[in-house]
Parts: sequence; C-alpha cells; structure tokens
Amino acid sequence: MNVYLVRHGQSLGNLQNLHQWPGAPLSPKGREQAKILAKRLTNIPIDIIYTSPLVRAKQTAEIISKELKLPIRYWKNLKERKRPTELEGLPIDNPEAKEIENQITENWLKGNWKYSDDESFENFKKRGQEIVKNLLIKHREQNVLCVSHGAITKMIVCATIFGEKLTPEVFWEFNNHTWDENTGITHLEFTDKYGWSLLTWNDTTHL
Repeated sequence: MNVYLVRHGQSLGNLQNLHQWPGAPLSPKGREQAKILAKRLTNIPIDIIYTSPLVRAKQTAEIISKELKLPIRYWKNLKERKRPTELEGLPIDNPEAKEIENQITENWLKGNWKYSDDESFENFKKRGQEIVKNLLIKHREQNVLCVSHGAITKMIVCATIFGEKLTPEVFWEFNNHTWDENTGITHLEFTDKYGWSLLTWNDTTHL
C-alpha cells in the first residue's frame, strides 16, 4: 500500500498570518498551487481520494478530483488538530493568542490537558492511530491520497513510526523539527515484510 499525504493549498489564514478557522478558504495562490499539484499527481497511480471536510482541504481535493477524474470521500478524522476556539481567526502575533499558545506549551507534556474545547494530545494520537488502522484494514492493496493538514500529517507519520510508543515529548520534537509546505507530498509505504516506511517528506518539487 502507498499512502500519499498532501497538505492543502495556501489558505487565507496562511496568507494573512492568522490562526486557522474551519471555514478558511483557499487563497488565489492556494488554488493555483492545487492545480499544479493536481497535474503532478497525474503521474502517480491513485485509487482513492480522501479529504478532510474543512474548507481549505475540501477545495484542494476538489481541484485534484477534477484532474484525476476520481470521486472524493470525506473523512472527518483527517481534520486538523482542533485548537481552542478562542484562537480561531486571531493574528499569530496577537498578545491573547500568544498567551493561549504559551499555556498549551507549558502543559503539553500532561497528555490529556486541554485549554478549553481543543483536542488533547492523547485524543489527537488516538485519531491518528485510527486513520492508520483503517487504511490497513480497507486499502492494504491500494494507493490512497489523503488531502489534509500539517499537524494531522505529522501525527499520521508518527503513528506509523512509533505506534503505541508515541509520547507527547516525541511528538513535540517531531512537530517542531519538521515543516510541511502547502501542497507538499509525504509518501508512506506499507509492505508485509517491512511494515511502514516513510519514503518522502514534504515533496514540493512541483511548485
């Protein structure tokens, strides 16, 4: 099985340096990025397209779907990690936003800690593991494209590499020492002999 994890194109939130919100659409540049990505994906065998239902991912997947002539399947588990509602739409450098982020950082290692209605590490980890499990059960012999977001891409990768050994500390280090650009392609492969392998991280050579 080959799994291609693709981050959405540039959103208005990315463009304006704001904390993302569920309805944030693609920017004009993001739409162009998605079109370029879609052309690139015509050279990769894809059997199924899954997408996060959040607008920026959905719009990216729709552009890809049109180019590849494949239907889209919506998968809520591919949504980005839920951040506190209080952050949504705030500028990254807003003092209130920085204070919330500081509290999240200070309490991250507690695993189950939440600021308000956000998603704890443990719940996020469980969601990533469910994605990996379902891919193995349903698509073991197929090539799957998942259009999603930065943090959930990292969680899926960590779930394949570390499994139950994944801790808040490990994810924190991985998250803060890797970066995925808009429309970057991350390629995971699963074989019965070797299990999961990370073959490509954040390939943006199409841009």
